[in-house]
Amino acid sequence: MVTETDDEVTVTPSTSEQRTLIGVTDKNFDEVIGDWMELNDNLSDCDMDTENEDYFFPVMTSRNATAEPATDTDMTLYEARVLETEDRRNDLAIRAIAPHDYYNFEWKRDKQTFIGRRENFTGTPGATFSITDQTSVVEIFYKMIDTDFIDRICTETNRYADQKIKLLKGQKEFVPTLRLHQWTPTDRDEMVSFLAITILQGIYPLPKEESYFSFNGFATMPYFRKIMSYNRFLLLKSLIHFVDNETITEPNKLCKIQMVTDYFNEKFSHLYYPSQEVVIDESLLKWHGRLGFAQKISSKAAQVGVKTYELCEASSGYLWKFLIYAGKEKTGTAPATATSDETNPTDTDERPDDTDTTEHVITGSSDVRPSNATAKIVYDLVEPLLHRGHTLIMDNFYNSPLLARCLKRQQTDSFGTLRLSREFVPDSLKTITKTQLRQGEVLASYCSDLSVIVWRDANLVSMLSTYHALQIGTRQKYDRLTYKPKVVLDYNKCMGGVDRKDQFLSAQPMERVRNKIWYKKVFRRLFNCAIFNCFILFKTANPNVSHRQFRTTLAEDLLKLHRHIDLTTEPRLVNLRTGLTKRSKTTTTSRPKVEHRHFPIKTGFKQSRCWLCARRKVAARTIWKCLECDKNLCINGCFIEYHT
Repeated sequence: MVTETDDEVTVTPSTSEQRTLIGVTDKNFDEVIGDWMELNDNLSDCDMDTENEDYFFPVMTSRNATAEPATDTDMTLYEARVLETEDRRNDLAIRAIAPHDYYNFEWKRDKQTFIGRRENFTGTPGATFSITDQTSVVEIFYKMIDTDFIDRICTETNRYADQKIKLLKGQKEFVPTLRLHQWTPTDRDEMVSFLAITILQGIYPLPKEESYFSFNGFATMPYFRKIMSYNRFLLLKSLIHFVDNETITEPNKLCKIQMVTDYFNEKFSHLYYPSQEVVIDESLLKWHGRLGFAQKISSKAAQVGVKTYELCEASSGYLWKFLIYAGKEKTGTAPATATSDETNPTDTDERPDDTDTTEHVITGSSDVRPSNATAKIVYDLVEPLLHRGHTLIMDNFYNSPLLARCLKRQQTDSFGTLRLSREFVPDSLKTITKTQLRQGEVLASYCSDLSVIVWRDANLVSMLSTYHALQIGTRQKYDRLTYKPKVVLDYNKCMGGVDRKDQFLSAQPMERVRNKIWYKKVFRRLFNCAIFNCFILFKTANPNVSHRQFRTTLAEDLLKLHRHIDLTTEPRLVNLRTGLTKRSKTTTTSRPKVEHRHFPIKTGFKQSRCWLCARRKVAARTIWKCLECDKNLCINGCFIEYHT
């Protein structure tokens, strides 16, 4: 029995033993069957190793369309109510920017009425500056992190340290035991060395930060102590600052990190132009402390933390633009801020609607940006890429027929999952449930420039596209062929752009170091993203370089330049690099001379306990310590033993 509807009906080959269904009354029945049989004939002669869709995307992701519910029956009652309110606000926001003639959707089952064609891409993807195989990693780093930005951080850090010391003295709390007594102003060389340490911490994660600087047998890492002492590292970590607190007149939730977000947004988009397929999705930075705008998204690895909306290149994961979710704002949003009406966003697994408190005005012009809801997020992220033939992939949190039409009229294609409760979805599809369709059955409906395809898999999967008609594609999985609509295969392939970036970053967890201040952890995350983007830029001319090798080389070269420390000359097996893309030779190098900063100086106290003797439980006292390591050591024996 065939479901009676005004939409096109077909079916993909089912993996179950149940008989498949085909809409024999469909006008395009012969065409669909012909394409299907031709596809099966062609597949018998194909080499499936080269036809695998993951051939072009080396990083696998678990993102797929079947995990996103299409109807309210796939959700709890609470989830359905939240999404119903959210969809209503989003549809009103899109209506505010769409001319009235955009509201005409005449859905038909005849594929011939669909005239959607993919836009011609007119952009020039890749780096916006010259990169060759002779370009060093440090050159690309300073393209992304320029000296003016580092000097600005040094200035604000020194200013904040002076303000804090002055405040403590005024409150008579500047006691002699405070580490702040050892503070001296920082400079560019030291700040870059501090950033190099954060890169190395991502490459070599340890349970405790102190372990990087301590003497602990097999877990000892002597190289960090050569860069700077642990006390100095803690001072820089606690005092690093990005804005003058005394100049903040109207604080917002992102005022402490606004300078950093503005800088990285400008740099990310200025140094690289993405390819045709771009993705909008969310990323979550883990944070379990008290934070008013923390979000909970169960589908993400972090689950609870600071949420960012991100626009990434689908193929590489390059982060091109981002917005930090900062909760509800009463007075508009900052350039890198998204707002929400959720009163307690951490109590739900659903992503809240991002609605500004100002009333929107219906303008009737597609060139005007929406003032609220998820449509504002989409336009804030993708606006610089409009009118150039890009294809935007997004999930059902953003997607709707009216938004897709507005983007299409601005020469921007889009496709992605769709909630069937959205406005202008065909009425015949809104009431469809998965019990009405057998596994593998497909419903399709077309208007002039849009197509809606509903496919029955384990759940209902509904897709909206500006150029996909109903086509059946295949994929090899577990030594057998699976059949899915082409739009579903394309979505599963492209949608992992943000997840692909997060997978790379999770292997270099710079931000996982314990931090009590949320915006400093956000800075570490953005700096981590900047290093990843540098890797994407460097890889355009050096395709054989791994992510870990790039970061290791970058940290080593920064330390050579700013601290005159060569970590590759330690007494260990190292790779002699004549070039990052050439085969390396393993050899043993000789130990260099002791660094000149390791001088014994007097502590100023007569009863200081020797650090090594204390580990041996020997009651020895000393008046000497190492200038560089800041460790109390007996001048006879212990000083030499500690440094060898």
